[in-house]
This record gives sequence, C-alpha cells and structure tokens, in this order.
Amino acid sequence: MKKLNYLFFIIWLSLIPWSSALGTVGFGVQGGQSIFDASSKSSKDGVDLTTSEFVNPFSGGVYLYIDVIPFIDLEADISLSAKKYSFTFSPLAEYNDIGPYDFVWADFSVYLTARKKIVGIGIPLLAKAKLFYGGGINMNTVTPVMDLDFMEDILGEDLTNDPANFSVSEKDLIDFLENNQVKTNGFHIQSGLQFKILMLDTFLFYRHTFAKDVIPGQDHFGSLNLRMGMGF
Repeated sequence: MKKLNYLFFIIWLSLIPWSSALGTVGFGVQGGQSIFDASSKSSKDGVDLTTSEFVNPFSGGVYLYIDVIPFIDLEADISLSAKKYSFTFSPLAEYNDIGPYDFVWADFSVYLTARKKIVGIGIPLLAKAKLFYGGGINMNTVTPVMDLDFMEDILGEDLTNDPANFSVSEKDLIDFLENNQVKTNGFHIQSGLQFKILMLDTFLFYRHTFAKDVIPGQDHFGSLNLRMGMGF
C-alpha cells in the first residue's frame, strides 16, 4: 500500500501546476550518428595526398533544456564525435610514399537551440508525447584532416623535397594536427519526437548542421540523435 501511495504521489507531483509556473527542466545523455561520406585526394606541384574514406561517425554527449518562455523550449547540448582515417603522401616519382598513417578526425560541438511544439499527445496520468521543430547556432572545434597545405608546412614549404630527409615521426604529425585545431561556428535546424513517462524523458530527432570546415569538402551534414534523461 505504501508503494502504491508513493506512485500516486509522484504522479500528482507531475500534474500539479508548479511546472507551468516554474518551467520544465530536463537533462540527460545523448548519442547520435552523423550522416556523411568524406574522402579526398589533392594534387599540387606533381605530388598527391590521399585520405581514406570515413563515413557516418558516432557521437556522444549530454543535454539540458528548460521551458521558461511560453510556447518555446530552450536547450543546450554538448557532443563529441570521432572517426579514424588514414592518409598517404605521394611525393615526386623518384621518392617513396609516406604512409599510410592512421589519424583520428574529431569534432567537439556545442549546440544552442530554441524549439517549438508542433502537436502534442497525452495519456492521462502516465505519459505525453509531442512533435517539435527548432533551430539555433552551434560552435565547433575540429581536429583537421591532413591535406597538402599542412604537409607543405611540415616539409618546409617545398613539396618537391625528399620527405626521407625530414625527421618527422607519426607522433609529430599527430601533434601538428592537434595544435592546428579549427574553430568554426554555424547554424542548424532540427525536428523530432519527445516522449515522456512521468519524469523519464526520451527524444528522437534529426538535425541538419550548416558549418564550414567541420567535414572535409562539405559545408553541411545531417545527424540522427537519441536522448534519454529526466524531465521535471
């Protein structure tokens, strides 16, 4: 009987008008998968640099939202995405190739979003669901993909030199990329479904991000995301 009373007490707390007066707050963890296919080959002064294909990296992070403005929810989420790739540098024909070397492309992003309900569905005393859409701004810090401009810096601005004459290790190359992180801002739009049972909160949504220098050769990409957390 005590357990039953406790359950009804939790249900009552979720229904009383405090949430409309103080706003709804939610937080939790987020996972996703970006949708893109990236690879490249560049040539300059008779030399080539080729990166392997890397597709659809996974991401993970946390989120927080608050409903304090009528009809609009404000949210922030932080995510980290990474994908392994390799590159091969092909100098002039008389020299041997460098590589393939393995690297990791990584993107640390902060998304700030305003979203609005399209339609809501309620199950009395237990659950509610709503379709939503929204948009906002994003800030990204990206470990760049190796290209000929970086290789030119490493080889003393002369791509025709014999790379064997340079004491550059794989670790040196990794450190070089990490020290040349790219910071870029953009905007995004998103749409999806929120489903809530008592205080358990779940989101499934698609997001399309518009930002330069995050994905090699692309200025926009999509992602499918799942959130699980608590809403009060």
